[in-house]
Amino acid sequence: MTYAEQSVERFLSEVASSRVAPSAGAATALTGALAAALCEMVCIHTSDPTTRLAAAHEALAEERQRLLALADEDGAAVDEVRTAFEASSDADNAQSALRTATEVPLRIAEAAGRVAEGAVVVAEEGTPNARIDAVVGASLARAAVSAAATIVRANLDFFDDEAFVRDARNRLEAAEADAADAVAAVTGG
Repeated sequence: MTYAEQSVERFLSEVASSRVAPSAGAATALTGALAAALCEMVCIHTSDPTTRLAAAHEALAEERQRLLALADEDGAAVDEVRTAFEASSDADNAQSALRTATEVPLRIAEAAGRVAEGAVVVAEEGTPNARIDAVVGASLARAAVSAAATIVRANLDFFDDEAFVRDARNRLEAAEADAADAVAAVTGG
């Protein structure tokens, strides 16, 4: 069963359990998906959407689905890391597992950043009665970017591959900047 198919209570209980996954990455991905859903709601409640708003709605729906899939990928990656480190005799396998567990939250940050950018269009062109939902969506997306970035940066300390580390840091900085700009645009600050 995917995390998306679980009840909210079941997912939260699993996070709060002794299990290794779901953990921070899955929770972050679901936060980004929730941000997208809030923005989608505004699009749906806008009676005469512009072409730009309709395109944003479609993109947000895609990002929500991507983030839901990434939540499951993160759970699998975390389990893979646990297994690899328990069998500590294979350092290459452990590095490979850790790389996956770093790439997944990096993709979560990027997807959540795109949600934040979409929230700007929704806040500008969606129904004014639900604008606050787009603002909250942008804020949640930014929080998801920040949380995913925290996970990635913690993992990067374990890599000797300077090119991988540099690329990951650059991608994170871009996602964080985009999300911060989006929140500033929708809040006027």
